[in-house]
Amino acid sequence: MPYKARVLIVDASQESRDILRALLSRQGTEILETAQIEAASSIADREQPDLIVCDADCDPSPTNQATHNLARQASRSAIPIVVLGTLPRDSRPPLGENLVAKPYHYAPLLRKIKSLLGNRG
Repeated sequence: MPYKARVLIVDASQESRDILRALLSRQGTEILETAQIEAASSIADREQPDLIVCDADCDPSPTNQATHNLARQASRSAIPIVVLGTLPRDSRPPLGENLVAKPYHYAPLLRKIKSLLGNRG
């Protein structure tokens, strides 16, 4: 049985999660998801996804502390993370090119996800 990459989607928007789930599932990707950024850490620990896609807008803290914590956890676990949204320059986690500003288009986002998943295999 071929390996299925696993992606954790963290987004408060059900519509956004639905779209990403549909697009990634077509590529044979297994989807884990949560609307609560606070739940993402425990899901990542338990399920060990191959990639995390997190919408920074679901982080209720004024300094995006939960996003920073999730990015640090992902880094320690060697899990790539893509953060969607806009973070102030002085509070961005160490994401480099894995910060995707809004508004974004799904095609480039899917290419980035595919590229990061390809680097894991």
